[in-house]
Amino acid sequence: MAVTYEQARETVRERFEPGWTNGTFCLDDRMIVENDEFYVFNIDAYEFIVGGDVAFSTVGGVTIVFKEDGRVESRPSVLIATDPSIRSRPNPSPTLRY
Repeated sequence: MAVTYEQARETVRERFEPGWTNGTFCLDDRMIVENDEFYVFNIDAYEFIVGGDVAFSTVGGVTIVFKEDGRVESRPSVLIATDPSIRSRPNPSPTLRY
């Protein structure tokens, strides 16, 4: 069964927020980033995403959720940034508050 954006977002939140230790967990969902295969999520510390404090920036891959089955994986950010199939659009209902 196909996974909706909202379901994918909650899967990411449920998986990463409980164990988050670097500042305050933040899922930046102001933009919906996707291709036909998966959704892309920007997660990091609120202090970095909103506040710009690089001391809270984490290094690692980009979180993706496959639309087909909800699997969560990580991809190198350079692969996502250079993938021509990735598209983004403003999220009409973002949950990020600042």
